[in-house]
Amino acid sequence: MDDEHRHCKVCGKVCDVDEEVCSTSCATKREERRQSSRNLKWMLYGGMAVILLLFVASFLHA
Repeated sequence: MDDEHRHCKVCGKVCDVDEEVCSTSCATKREERRQSSRNLKWMLYGGMAVILLLFVASFLHA
């Protein structure tokens, strides 16, 4: 008996050794989480850029 197996990155169920998720629904959820994480990261970078621009602009008006 082959004891090598993986667990789904989303729900934790056992899946094939060559797969990271157990089903298409888990694959969809994983991709949605990745996209959400990417969007949050870009919003964070954008917010930091705006704050930096406001900080620099405050010195230019002085």
